[in-house]
Amino acid sequence: MLGALRMAGDRLLGRGPDMTEMPELLAHGDRRGPDFICIGAQKGGTRWLFDQLNHHPDFWMPPIKELHYFNENIHLKWAEPLFSKARYGRGRLNRKLERSQMRALDDVDVEWLRALMWLHGKPIDFDLYSRLFSPKGERLSGDITPTYAIIAEEKVKAACANLPEAKIVYLVREPIERFWSHYCMIARQQKFENAADLATVEDFIRTGSGVRHSSPTKNVARWKEAGAEGRFGLFFFDELRTDPAGLRASIVGFLGGDPGKASGTLPPGFNRKSKDPKVVMSDRVRDHLIDLLGGEIRAAATEFGGPAREWPRKYGL
Repeated sequence: MLGALRMAGDRLLGRGPDMTEMPELLAHGDRRGPDFICIGAQKGGTRWLFDQLNHHPDFWMPPIKELHYFNENIHLKWAEPLFSKARYGRGRLNRKLERSQMRALDDVDVEWLRALMWLHGKPIDFDLYSRLFSPKGERLSGDITPTYAIIAEEKVKAACANLPEAKIVYLVREPIERFWSHYCMIARQQKFENAADLATVEDFIRTGSGVRHSSPTKNVARWKEAGAEGRFGLFFFDELRTDPAGLRASIVGFLGGDPGKASGTLPPGFNRKSKDPKVVMSDRVRDHLIDLLGGEIRAAATEFGGPAREWPRKYGL
């Protein structure tokens, strides 16, 4: 809040960033674009992946994990405060970031944040979007935004057509487990009353995107059919639990990086998962979710194979 007020005051005094003139990064930046786009899954390990790549020497990752560019929902609530802190108190900010095992920000990151803020509210432009990845130089870079898994079909087709070299990454998680993790997060954030009640869960199903995010076979098919078939990498959240080093090596290798290089001091299993208590899933809710997502679980077992073959057994399917 203080950062936003400071920015507003600076604009009035003529000291703030000029949001009328296109930032240099967008006007004259490198047009090669992202090397990959991670489309999810939400609550499927994408934060873990961002952390691993953000500290890997073969990658340059944006200072914000989720760009939300294709769904035209750039989150200024993240970009503006970070931009203000990076301009006015970068030393303090970077000390805080490093304590949290996150990458320190530099002048390039400040310019990048200004460019992202400038793009807010403007129509999708793949040339300008591509220039957001200019800071990568000879490294690899990409956009990790889980909501891309469920964007409109025409946007999926446009992304595949306009970014033909970008690899597509999807971390798939067992649908009911993924749905419940998503639900618990929203229930905690929005302070749901009676969060464990079936009626509250049903209301979330009707009004939220939980079921669409828990439909991995449909989401994968949409992106593959739109043009990502030959450059699609499917990976399993299950392996983040059983073999994080192996999962990391598989994804880094698929993206073109060196799996043998460490991600700074981060161990492969480093995970920022919430420590807050989860909502207990009742038998009634479980049965309801089996009825709702059982078909998707069976389809994933058949189409994806691997760890997904074990998913139906958990629910007697």
